[in-house]
Amino acid sequence: MLVVALVVVLACAGLCGIGQLVTNFLNADEWEGLGQPVAPSTVPASPKPTWQPPNELVDPQPVLQIRHQLESWVLTSAGVARPMRSSCERRDFTGEQATTFTCTVRYDGQDVVYTITARPSGGSTFEWDAKADQTLVTREGLHALLYSRFGGNDGTWENLRCEEFPEVALVPAGERLGQVCYARHKDRIKSARIIITPQDQAGPSLETEFQEEGLR
Repeated sequence: MLVVALVVVLACAGLCGIGQLVTNFLNADEWEGLGQPVAPSTVPASPKPTWQPPNELVDPQPVLQIRHQLESWVLTSAGVARPMRSSCERRDFTGEQATTFTCTVRYDGQDVVYTITARPSGGSTFEWDAKADQTLVTREGLHALLYSRFGGNDGTWENLRCEEFPEVALVPAGERLGQVCYARHKDRIKSARIIITPQDQAGPSLETEFQEEGLR
């Protein structure tokens, strides 16, 4: 009986050892240690233009209203306030006629060009749409955004790391950045990859991709 028991114990130990090796192999984290740690951000949230547009009911100035909104979008994308100015090629636009023109927001030496499509909407009001093929991102702004979501303040995520971002870059709007970040969710074994997609009328969108995990 002692011999049989010893054989069973040895067999279990062998199988358990193999099982643990398989589990470790299946749960190997391919993204662990990639990128560089992201420090807590001191960047003020939600930067705004330093000037206010005129009241559109009391003092309607359509070009100034458009420029203020465009600057707000660029600041939201960049995530940090830096020297900027804007201009539109149709400075005489009154909102009373349908037209298409371009406006440019210059941020820290980089130009974001919006195509504006405007049309009257009744009375003294008008409607307009804007589209830019490129927008701006900054290293400081991206780090602040990512730390606010994945920095571990609520205990959900930890070990946020990012590949090297340029200090300031003009990038395609609606397309993923070439650089990614990594963080690990508290309920997962492996790190997640964070995909960043800049937008021309909002801040960058963030998407998480998880690795498949085996048995625990």
